[in-house]
Amino acid sequence: MSYCLEVVRTNLNESRVQTIADPSEVELKAGEAILAVNQFALTANNITYGVAGDMICYWQFFPAEGDWGRIPVWGIGKVINPGDTDLQEGTEYYGYYPMASYLVIKPENVSERGFVDGAEHRAALPPTYNQYSLMTEENGFDRAYDAHRMTYFPLFATGFILDDYLFDNDFFGADQIVLSSASSKTSFSLAQLLHKRGDKSVVGLTSPGNVEFVKGMGIYDEVVTYDSVTSMDNAKKTAFVDMAGNRKVLEALHHHFTDNMVCSCGVGITHWESRDGQPPAELPGAKPEMFFAPSQMQKRHQDWGPEKYQQNMNDAWVGFLADVDKWVTINQREGSEAIKDTYHEVLNGAKPDQAFVLNLE
Repeated sequence: MSYCLEVVRTNLNESRVQTIADPSEVELKAGEAILAVNQFALTANNITYGVAGDMICYWQFFPAEGDWGRIPVWGIGKVINPGDTDLQEGTEYYGYYPMASYLVIKPENVSERGFVDGAEHRAALPPTYNQYSLMTEENGFDRAYDAHRMTYFPLFATGFILDDYLFDNDFFGADQIVLSSASSKTSFSLAQLLHKRGDKSVVGLTSPGNVEFVKGMGIYDEVVTYDSVTSMDNAKKTAFVDMAGNRKVLEALHHHFTDNMVCSCGVGITHWESRDGQPPAELPGAKPEMFFAPSQMQKRHQDWGPEKYQQNMNDAWVGFLADVDKWVTINQREGSEAIKDTYHEVLNGAKPDQAFVLNLE
C-alpha cells in the first residue's frame, strides 16, 4: 500500500494516513520521474515548517486537497521510474520530500552532483529546497552517516550559517550569545561551533526539564531556564538567537537587556504554541529581525567561492559528527502507524536526547 501523512494546516494536532495511488498506476508526463521515499528524519524543525506553512509557503512544495497539508521532511529517495529523463533507476538522492511512499518530480540540470526539481508548482519557491543531491562518495556522502545527514544536516547547515553570520558581523559587539530552545538541534549545532571559536560566552535558554541535558553537552557556558532570564547580567552586551519564537521570552529578554540587546535574530518556532506577546517593533534594544540564511550563503559564495564554502561547511560537519552521538540517540522506526505516532510525539515535545528516522521500505 502506498500512503502519505497529512495534517490539517490550521490544526497540526489533527492528522491522517491517506492511501494514495500505487506508483505503477501513475501516468508520467514528459520529463517526469518517480522517486520512492525510502527514509526520512522527523524533528521539531518539521513542526516549524507546518507552523510557518502559509507564511513561508511550505505547504506549496507537496500540495494536498482541501484543508489538508503535507509537511516536508529531509530524506532519501530512490529512482524507481526514470520516465524519459536522464535519471538512472536505482540511484539515490538526498533532499526534500513529503512524508509519503513516493514523489513525482521533474528533474532538470541533471549532473553527477544531482538535479533540480523543475515542477511548475515549485518554480517560485526557495531554490535550496528544490535541489536533490546524488548520494555518492564522490559527491561528499559517507553512507555510514545517512541517518545523521537526514536528522541533523539541514539544521547544522543553519547553525553553520548563523555562526558565520555572527562572526562576519563581529558578533554585533556582543559579549555573549544567548540561544533559546538550547536543546534543539539547530541551537546546539550553533552552540558547538561558537564553543569551538571560544571567544564569546554562550548561554542556553531552556525549560527546567531539559536543563541537565543542555548542561551535559558541555558546549554552553551558562544554562538558564525561561522563568529566570532576569537573573542574567544585563550589563553585558547580548546577541539573542531565537529558535523558540516565544513572544513572552523575547519580550522579557528585551526589557531586561534594553539597549544592551545589540542583536535579536529570529530563526525558529519550536515554541509554536506560545506566540502571543508584545509586538517586536515596540521592544527596547535592537529590532528583532528574522534571519534569512540564503542571504549569508550567497554572500559567502561570493566571498569564498562555492568550493571553499562547501569545504568549510564539510570540515565543520565532520567536527559536529564527532560530538553529536554523545548527546543524542537516533531511533529507527518503520511503517505508517509509526510515522503518525512519531509525528505526534515530536509535535508534543519529544525528549531532546532522542531523534527519529522513519523507514518506508
